[in-house]
Amino acid sequence: MNITKTSIPGRNVVWESILDEVPGGVSVDVTRLDYTADGKEYLPAGTPVYVDLSTRVAEVCKSAAAAASGTATTVILPKQHHFKVGDSITDFAYCCIISDITEGDDTDTLTVPSGLTTASGTVYGEAASAASGAYASSLRYTPNGMLKDKIRIAEGNADGAVVKIGSAREDALTFPIPDTYQIALRGGSSGTGTSLITLV
Repeated sequence: MNITKTSIPGRNVVWESILDEVPGGVSVDVTRLDYTADGKEYLPAGTPVYVDLSTRVAEVCKSAAAAASGTATTVILPKQHHFKVGDSITDFAYCCIISDITEGDDTDTLTVPSGLTTASGTVYGEAASAASGAYASSLRYTPNGMLKDKIRIAEGNADGAVVKIGSAREDALTFPIPDTYQIALRGGSSGTGTSLITLV
């Protein structure tokens, strides 16, 4: 008698609980994303977004963590990031305009003016600034929700569901959630925002 053993991989479950969503779903603006690149055809569940509740259009709140240490003028990010040339990237102390992106097999190297912390593991967001300088606590978009499911964006348009209230597993997220984003998702420092999402 032969005994065989089959391993069944576990699911990467993002949501522990969902208590409220944006009614009717949203359209996701993909024009600011690198949606035509290989490996970026989808946005994963748990992606932080800002939803204009009057138009039901969602903007991705870009974030990424350095995959390796860069130099004074380079930031090394994992391939799944959506930063583009011309974006203002911030380590939440300083912000720089990305002037070039060199694609590699496993990572991309962003060229920026000096000033950013470029050590491995540094978490970045997208600032509103149109010039390099000290971070002025101003983000391009501040999240008020997170995508409920993985959505396809390769065709240049996408619709999806957005969670407003719930709890998400931080270790299951593709994109890191900087402290500034986490505060916003919990209703902001005043607790009067439109979302209440906690990470567990």
